[in-house]
Amino acid sequence: MKAIVKIIVPLLIVAALAIWCKSRWHAWFYNPDEPPYTVGIEPQRVLLTFGDHGETSRYVTWMCDTTVDNTSRLLLCDTTSTDTIAIAATSEVFRSRAGQAAYYRAEMTDLQPSHTYSYAVESCGRRSEWYRFTMHNPKDSVFTFLFMGDVQDTIGGIANQLLRKAIENHPETEMVVFGGDLTERPMDKFWAETFSSMDSICTAMPILMVLGNHEYLKYVIRKCERRNSLVFPYFLKGMEERDDENHLYALRYHDTDFLLLDTNREFPFLWGQRRWLKEQLANSTARHHIVIGHHPFYSVKRKNNNLLIRWIFSDVVEDAHAELVTQGHEHAYARCTASEKPMEGDICRNSPLYTVSHCSPKNYRIRPTERFSAIRNDSRYYQLITVTPDTTFMRGFDANSGELIDEVKIVAHGKMRKAS
Repeated sequence: MKAIVKIIVPLLIVAALAIWCKSRWHAWFYNPDEPPYTVGIEPQRVLLTFGDHGETSRYVTWMCDTTVDNTSRLLLCDTTSTDTIAIAATSEVFRSRAGQAAYYRAEMTDLQPSHTYSYAVESCGRRSEWYRFTMHNPKDSVFTFLFMGDVQDTIGGIANQLLRKAIENHPETEMVVFGGDLTERPMDKFWAETFSSMDSICTAMPILMVLGNHEYLKYVIRKCERRNSLVFPYFLKGMEERDDENHLYALRYHDTDFLLLDTNREFPFLWGQRRWLKEQLANSTARHHIVIGHHPFYSVKRKNNNLLIRWIFSDVVEDAHAELVTQGHEHAYARCTASEKPMEGDICRNSPLYTVSHCSPKNYRIRPTERFSAIRNDSRYYQLITVTPDTTFMRGFDANSGELIDEVKIVAHGKMRKAS
């Protein structure tokens, strides 16, 4: 009898695992086919983001045609001058599963604080319209940025009007940060929707994005398409220097270090990111530190979700007293600290403050533990984050109504900072 039990029990376990794997196979490994697409000869999908040479540098990226035009360039004009300079573009053809396109990038360096610039891009003998942006002043003591978690809007969605409304309501915004899953799937039609969502905003102020799981193709080892880093080229230099596939980026902006992680990867990649993050924080001379990732360190969906992410990164950011960790993935709005107990009031005395947010049409069922505060999951949300020399202040808004739903003042090292 014992011999039969020894055979049956393992067989039952294997059968149960097989049934479970089959039930999850679609979620883990299914990639919908990408519909075929073509790319016109007009410069399109123009985007402004940060460059590789400090906070006074900017990249402009765009797409045009299916083959490279080596005469492509960016035209730049300081509005205080009549001179226009031409910056040669770097180009690369990317072939996806259903088509190909030529991607371009040009970097503007040594831009002057508080100056307003006009720019246009040229490819295939065609010129885009002229766009305009204003540089921040690194010496300013206060700055504000807008954070959105997952967007992944449906075709013809309303993300554009929500983002426009947010910028109109907060004209002090200097840049927009996205917490991953900016696109619904790695397909050209969803990239088109993404640019429709960011239209007029992504050409006028710099956009930062971390990768989410929806940016990846699902395989045993997930694959991130190169077009993500061709649209957001600040990832490329680090990958080349480290000779790895981690999409990481460190940006000093005013007196704040922004540290972008890629939490979608497998353990060996994540462990390399841990070393990178620890080194960045140890060598930082910035007064403030903000970490941005896709998967929440502390899950608002289920208590034991993302344990690997928490185990790898939480002690690093907590030991360094980073003030804020912004995240997406779990479609809700909530915040917590490393403490099992929820915050009392609107002052965070044991940073970092972990916040989860999304601006997607999808709402998920959540089962938050007691550590979370300000929990919402029936709408779309964004955060407005203001950093002063002595205070990091976060306000949460309902993106549909514009209602203020949450506000927190973050205290570093357990001591109350004096407002400027």
